[in-house]
Order: sequence, then C-alpha cells, then structure tokens
Amino acid sequence: MNIMSVRKRPSPGGRRHRQLAKGHVLTFDEQTTRREFLQQLAVLLYGLGASSGLSLSQNLEALAADGIKLKSDVKLLPWTGDDFTLGHRMRNSEIPKFPAATERNIDFVIVGGGMAALAAAHNLKNHDYLLLEQYEQTGGNARGANSRGLWYSYGSQYLTEIDGDVGQIIADLKLKPVKVGTEKNAWWDGSRFLKGVDNGTNAIYKDFKRMKSEMKSIWSKMGNATMYVSDLTPELEKLDKVLLSTMLTGYSAPFMELIEGFMKASACGGVNNLSALSGLSVLEDLVIPSYLLEGGNPALTRAIAENIKKTTPQRIVTNAFVWSVNLKDDGASVVYQDKSGTLHRVNCKHVIIAVSPMIAARIVNLKVPDKAQMYAIRYGSYLVGNFILSKKVFNSSFDNWLPAKYSFPDITIANTVYDLNGHYKKEMGQVLTVYQPYAAGSEGRSLLLEGSRDKFSLQLRKQLAGILGKEFDAALETVQLSRWGHAMAVTGPDYFKRMKKVLSGQTNSFSYAHSSYHGLPAAESAIRGGRVAAQRALKMRKSKAQMFGPMPYPTNSTT
Repeated sequence: MNIMSVRKRPSPGGRRHRQLAKGHVLTFDEQTTRREFLQQLAVLLYGLGASSGLSLSQNLEALAADGIKLKSDVKLLPWTGDDFTLGHRMRNSEIPKFPAATERNIDFVIVGGGMAALAAAHNLKNHDYLLLEQYEQTGGNARGANSRGLWYSYGSQYLTEIDGDVGQIIADLKLKPVKVGTEKNAWWDGSRFLKGVDNGTNAIYKDFKRMKSEMKSIWSKMGNATMYVSDLTPELEKLDKVLLSTMLTGYSAPFMELIEGFMKASACGGVNNLSALSGLSVLEDLVIPSYLLEGGNPALTRAIAENIKKTTPQRIVTNAFVWSVNLKDDGASVVYQDKSGTLHRVNCKHVIIAVSPMIAARIVNLKVPDKAQMYAIRYGSYLVGNFILSKKVFNSSFDNWLPAKYSFPDITIANTVYDLNGHYKKEMGQVLTVYQPYAAGSEGRSLLLEGSRDKFSLQLRKQLAGILGKEFDAALETVQLSRWGHAMAVTGPDYFKRMKKVLSGQTNSFSYAHSSYHGLPAAESAIRGGRVAAQRALKMRKSKAQMFGPMPYPTNSTT
C-alpha cells in the first residue's frame, strides 16, 4: 500500500474520507497536516493487524506460528530508546524562554552523549569541557542492560575494524574484543540456519562466491565495511551517484531476498534506495571479520563514560536537553534544560555537535543553505526487541538472517562472545535480540510512537516461536522493547557528496562529530568523528585567526 505523500484537498462538501476496511474510516480536511494524516493512517493500519515492519500492508497474523499457545506470565519492561517528548515540543516550536545570563565560561561544550560525543570527550580528557546528554544514560544507541551477569545491547552490536581510531580507543581502555569470521552470520533456509558465506551446498553460496569475486576490487579501495567521507576518491564518488541495485544484477531471488533483509537491518534501506557506495561498503561486512565485546558496543560507551567519571564526573551532565546552540565569531552560547526543568546558559570557545543533522538543524543557528542540506536527509527507524530467557534455547551463529516474510530480518545471540571468552555461566540464561527496521519516512515513527508494547511483543514472540519452537516461549521470562525514531540516516545517492559539503561549512566556532557527518552511520564513523572534532577544537582554541572570516549568522530572538 502506498502511503500518500501530499495533503488531499477537501471535497466541496467539506471533509474527505478514505475507506480502509469495514468499520474503519480515515477522515481528513484542509486543516489536517501530512504528519497528522500519516499518524492516523499508521495507527489504523496497526489496529487492523498490519505489519509493523517495512511493508505496512503485510499481515503479521498470517506469519504467526499457528497452533503455538504463548504463555501469559512474561514480564514486559517499559520502553527504552528514544523519548520523543521534548524533541516534539521543539519540533512544534514550543520553545521556553531562555535565560539571558551566562552561568559559566568553558573551553568546549559537547552536545550529545552517544559514541561520537564520548569519543570526543575521551580525546579532550585533559581539557576543560562539558558534555550534555539528553538521557540518564550516555551511549546513544549503544546503550544496554544486564541480566544475571549477561550484558546485552538495545542497539549497536559490533565493530568491523580495530585499527586506527577504533584501535586506539580500545587500547586506551584496555578492552579486548573477540574476533569472529564469516561464520558470524547464518541464513534461514526454511528449516535450519546455514552458517557463513563459503563452501555451502545451498544455491545461495554460488551467489556469495560471485559477489565476492565481482566486488573484490571495489572493496579493496574501501576500509573494512566502513566508508568515511574523508576517504572519498573520484572513483568512489562515482559510486555515490548510483543506486546499489545497479551493481547487483543477475543474482537469484532467494539470495537477493536475504541481502535485502541484511541491508534493511544494517542501513535502514534496500538496494533500490541506498547508493552503491554505501551499500557495497555495508555488504563487505559479510566477507570480513567482526569484533565483539561482551554486551555489544555499549561495553565501549560504558567504559569511556566510567573512565571520565572516575576523575572528572562533573564534566558529564545527563538528563540535559539542549534547546539552542547560538554560534558566534568567537565561540558559542549553549542553552540546556536539566532534569528539574531549570534552564542554563553556558558559553564556550568551541562547540562540538555530536547529534544528528536533523537535530543540529533545529538547535544550531546555521546558515540557511547548510540547514537545507541537513533537512534533505531522510531517516529510518527501528523497533528492537531483547528477549531474556531462563536458559539457552538457540545455538547458532552470532547473527541469524531471515527471509522477507518475517517482520524482523535477523536474530542476534548476546551470549556468543561470552561463550568464546569462556565467561558464560549456565545461570546467565540467554538474551536474543531482533531488529525490526522501518523505511525512511514518518509512518514507521508513527507506529512506534502510537503502538502498543503488548501487541509488538506478542507479534515478535509468535514469529520467534515459529522459528525456534515451543522451547523458546517456555524459557522466555522478560521482554525489553526499544524504539528508535530517527535511528540512522539513509545513505542514498549523493549522501557522501552532501556530507562533504556540510563538513566544509565548519568554522572556528564549531565542529561536527556525529557518525552521520563522517561516513556510514556506524560506531567506527562516530569514533573517528569524535577524534576529528576534538582535534579541530584544540586547534581552534590555540589559533585566534579567523579561517573563514566573519560568520553572518542570523540573530535568534530566543537567545
């Protein structure tokens, strides 16, 4: 079903109606905004049993494990992930009155508390900075929790390289990731999971072999499934202009179905909306090793935050929502709200923007052309489900991929790295994590905002029971759901060209650190972005020369 992308004009008689199903009517008129219309439609579709995955017309009930009765004594935890409350107030221009007086002057302010922000803080550890994080826990989508000694992630799971910036920060923190080869992935053939991408008898392995051969020369010019804006060459820029689908022709339908699921889970996009540059970079992940930490990438963000808190806990302020970043020729003025609702203003010599382009365009007084570049970026969203079991019921690869009839493309196993390290204990049980992506656009976010945790949980459980059997639900104790409304930028054609232009707009007063500005939306890009932003900040503080001349920013009346 195609969701309408424009507002409908009212009929001469007033309000217009669209019949969805017997007894369900969608009403809209000239006062109905596109956002409101999509929210109404998404909620109605959800109530009709439509899929909460990428295809809104798909009926999850048809995919349920027929005949499996699910138990009722499973604990369902409150939502984690994004909290839309203050962000939607900002979007709706419900802006509080900002304080005029400055409370303090510091060298650097870091806006955000995810991987990029923490990496920047790590590189500024001997300097005067303040990190402002919206949530109680730092880490961004690399946050997680612990169940009986078994850490698991609400989002980001693994690394594709441990050299360069990533290797340095891991060494600094004395972390020891475990290397896993291509056996890390397995593919569902309808009755069992097939491990790896090599030497299998199933027909898909012929396609894997062909893809590895055809893409080898391109992959050799990229960096370990992580393409950085700073590494662009004229040859690679050509791949940024075309769709991934132009590079993947003649492959079998079952293979392309699995690849499509892999791309959607990894990049919130498919072969027909990702660029060849970003898509091929993501696909390289299938043929190179990955590196796992116990509990996923939250182990890294926790280690950075704990290291800071040991010596300078005052440098991290959590529950701090940033309303405004007013750039000036000699720095910036930042207004944020604390947990109690009190607003504060701090001035700095340089501000590091470690939030996504969508948020930066709202809170920073950027030039209009720069904001236009940022607003043009589209975002996919995710529902993530952690299923906490009393015992192991699923023994397979770390990441297990499913065909398109399921609403989630993959299942990851949190205890994999514990097993490899020899740290697993029987009493830990097992945590399985599924990722249910939504295509770029607001309908997925509307489902996440309005959807029932009970219904989401039930739908996911039915599908998992259908794959893993009755033993799964018998061992299930707790379900943790996370919703990520703007999980990642969708890296379509010209994305890298756009980010190159955005980065060129940095001045003495600010730097971009978030992964979206520096490459694929991934931990590696965030870590590099944090390091680069910190180095720029230090360089700008030492130099009083205005590299770009005066900054003709418009005056924000609220600041």
